[in-house]
Amino acid sequence: MAIIPLEKIHIIVHKNIKDKFLKDLQKEHIVHITELKDTQTSASEELNIVNNALSHLAGYRKRGVLEMFLTMKTPVDYESFEKTNKEYDYQRVTGKIQHIRQTIENNRSSLKKLQDDIEILHPWTPMDISFEELHSMQKASAIAASVPSRDLLEELLKKVQDIPFSYQEINEIGSTVYLLFFVANEHIDIIRSRLVEAECTLIEFYDLKGKPTDIIRQHKEEIARLEQNTIELKEQESSLAREIATLELISDYIANQHNKKRVAESLPETNRTVNIIGWIQKKHLKRLENLVARVEFAVFETIAPEPDEKPPVALQNPGWTKPYEMLIKLYSMPDVKEYDPTPFLAVFFPIMFGLCITDAIYGIILILFSIYLLRKVTGDRSLMWILLGGGICTIFAGAMVGSWAGNMFELIGLKPLVQLRHTFMLFDPLTSPLAFIGVALGLGFIHMMIGIVIEIVDSIKNQAYETAIFANLTWLIFLPGILLYFIVFSNSMIAKAILEILLWLSIVGIITGSYTEIKVKSIDRLVWAVIVLLGWIKLTEVVGTFFQFTYVIQIPGYVYLSIIPLLILEIIRFKHSKAMLGKIAWGFYNLYGSSTYLSVILSYVRLMALGLVTGVIGMAINTIAWMIIKIPVIGIVFAILILIGGHLFNIAVNVLGGFIHTMRLQYIEFFGRFYTGGSKSFRPFGFETKYVNLE
Repeated sequence: MAIIPLEKIHIIVHKNIKDKFLKDLQKEHIVHITELKDTQTSASEELNIVNNALSHLAGYRKRGVLEMFLTMKTPVDYESFEKTNKEYDYQRVTGKIQHIRQTIENNRSSLKKLQDDIEILHPWTPMDISFEELHSMQKASAIAASVPSRDLLEELLKKVQDIPFSYQEINEIGSTVYLLFFVANEHIDIIRSRLVEAECTLIEFYDLKGKPTDIIRQHKEEIARLEQNTIELKEQESSLAREIATLELISDYIANQHNKKRVAESLPETNRTVNIIGWIQKKHLKRLENLVARVEFAVFETIAPEPDEKPPVALQNPGWTKPYEMLIKLYSMPDVKEYDPTPFLAVFFPIMFGLCITDAIYGIILILFSIYLLRKVTGDRSLMWILLGGGICTIFAGAMVGSWAGNMFELIGLKPLVQLRHTFMLFDPLTSPLAFIGVALGLGFIHMMIGIVIEIVDSIKNQAYETAIFANLTWLIFLPGILLYFIVFSNSMIAKAILEILLWLSIVGIITGSYTEIKVKSIDRLVWAVIVLLGWIKLTEVVGTFFQFTYVIQIPGYVYLSIIPLLILEIIRFKHSKAMLGKIAWGFYNLYGSSTYLSVILSYVRLMALGLVTGVIGMAINTIAWMIIKIPVIGIVFAILILIGGHLFNIAVNVLGGFIHTMRLQYIEFFGRFYTGGSKSFRPFGFETKYVNLE
């Protein structure tokens, strides 16, 4: 409804009380701090430790269905918030979690190594000597190798026959042969290179002791021990899941302490004082005054903003419209000189949303779901209130077109239900789609006209009177005037005569004054207004003869002769009047732009399309269910499943589509008429929490 007036303030605080003052200021949550130095504040190590602990425990947290889509914050009062941080030893808990995690990771690493060793040793189990014996030879060495096939083995033996060696075949798995080659130390490099050239794989057993079978047995015992230890550690970790809520509170506390530290380090300072410069709502000046009075070494004053400085914007609206501020913030905060359109969103958004759904039963379900969310969710519940308002309007829209879960009442056939449907039903959109189109177009026209009115108010408030009259008021008269002239008062001569005068004046205003960038003298504007008026009337009279149209007001022919001396006057004053010709050219272009208004209004037909689709899909679901229900025994079960699943799917899809399209109509068609936005939101320095909701 209005933008809250703000004051720029300058607070001076002695350095000795900086931390205490910032703590109190953070708790008050009233000052939007603007002038902060660019500083490199390191990330909080404590916060990282707590958040890492929470991420480790996240898998043990039981989450409801709602928590998958909504942030569910735990309500907590400020005293408990402070007390928990002082009394809770989070370092002990996080240290324990970190130790458990590290041990589990070490176990996994050890398990991987043991399993790899077993896989390597498995082909060598027939070997009946220990690895220590192989490594104990003084003048010779043993080389373990696998050869892909016996053919390659025969070729290999031919290639190394010039080298003194011996070998022992240990195992054969598939086509691969596993061997031990024994060779003198002086020939070790030669035979290794020839083994590699022959596509053999060399296997090292440097860190292994004992026979392969003994080592595998020991490894399996160690694997069992590590797996059991990991299970026990995970049980301990699971038991620590009860600490999640408290750790979340601590995380929020540390995050806000870190934010306070960041702000403290970024404030402009002198040798002895700290300067806090920012904005405050005028109604909160007394609270700031009381805060400053509680300390000895702090003062504040209101100061004038810089000439080109734009203050942040805070909105003030009645309780029933406040949830719709969320939609404003999603788009952009209004400029300080603009009108806050939140109240109009609070009226039109639920109505348009209801037309997109257009089913009374769906509306009842949305209301029940919204009430359930309002009871469960803490913190900002704007979306739930918006959904509740949309559900209420959906009931009325559905009753208007007779849609109650599609054609459910007709299929059930109970007389009271059928009678209820017909009692509130105004038209059937399937047989009378034009009525539904008329509702959508009518709503769109009203919506567009309100946008023009808001632009007129904004222009007057900003002293842009020419824009208010010629670029906006003219269209406010012209557009509804056309409808009234040709539809509503088509048979009333008096009404048509009055409308003709208003339409002529609005058209002349659009042509001669809607382009406000060019400034002209008043005499030129007056002269050309008369010329354009008479020329327009005569031109449209001539064109109207082809359509059997005549004006109620008839201008005598001799009046048109006055155009000649007026044109002569403007030719004589051409040096001054040529700017007016450019203004008129742009004015005709703006008049041609009236087609954009038509396209804007037609875009509202999508409301009817979405509403019609919702009903048709609902009827299709009912038809399928009524076909399935004829199947003996299991038919009724499948029919119920189809009805519940199908209608819930229909609600979900069309609620999403309706919400998005309604936002589009607000942001593009409505805001496009008057809204610039671009301001920063008023965000006072205070507590910002992720997990808890401070009360």
